[in-house]
Amino acid sequence: MLLASLRKLGFTSYEAKVYVALVKHETATVSTLHIGSGVPNSAIYGALKKLEKKGIIKFQNTKPMRYRCIPPEEAIGKLKRNFEEECDVALNELNTIYGEPSCEKNEELIWTINGVRNVTDKLIQMLESAQKEILILSSSTSFHTIAEKYASLKKDYSTIIGIFNRKTSEEGVSLRVISSCEEEAGRIYDMVPLASVRINSMKRCPISLKSFVVVVDNSEMLVDIIKEEDGETDLTAVWTNGAEFSSTMSHLLNAKWQTSDKYGPAGCH
Repeated sequence: MLLASLRKLGFTSYEAKVYVALVKHETATVSTLHIGSGVPNSAIYGALKKLEKKGIIKFQNTKPMRYRCIPPEEAIGKLKRNFEEECDVALNELNTIYGEPSCEKNEELIWTINGVRNVTDKLIQMLESAQKEILILSSSTSFHTIAEKYASLKKDYSTIIGIFNRKTSEEGVSLRVISSCEEEAGRIYDMVPLASVRINSMKRCPISLKSFVVVVDNSEMLVDIIKEEDGETDLTAVWTNGAEFSSTMSHLLNAKWQTSDKYGPAGCH
């Protein structure tokens, strides 16, 4: 897991192995790093040079030459700052390109999004853009249950609840949730006081619902589909900013809202 995380931060396989070996020893010679990392001697020097360029290791000009790592917290902080700086540069350049006239800008787009991380990022982006209404039909499997399986999603779940509260209390956005899971309905009801929550009665719909539908302002729609294979849960989604698709789905969800049971003191809570 550690090596995989370092590779996601931009390390090569050799760099990650050499760096981990150096962290274990704090200071070490090439010979020690070769034994500790399993990286060939011929490749260690190149890996060390790149790690030094990243600013996360230093060397002592002794015989034999010794290398040492800076504290991990300082090293990761440096990597984060470098990454954020590169992101800022790339964003500025991309925004310049994105702002150029294009005949495709007014087309209604339909995209497929794969992976829990990517689907959740898009969901948060949609919720943040809401100005009038958020309408949700939730799965029989609660989003909270999915989030518990992914460490990164636990924070996202809190972020989503925070957006719900800010949008409803500070920006006057209407939030309606039709839940197919009583546990999820209870969470939303308790954690988002201004949300309107209803239960999609399983008596009327005995088939387990394996998807989420989110419509924002009748102009943007996301349909998440839960995939479960070999005990692993993943998400894939279809997103569109097409007004016709979104308004049609909003109409269907409003019909479902009318036939769903109110959740709360006067309902099933």
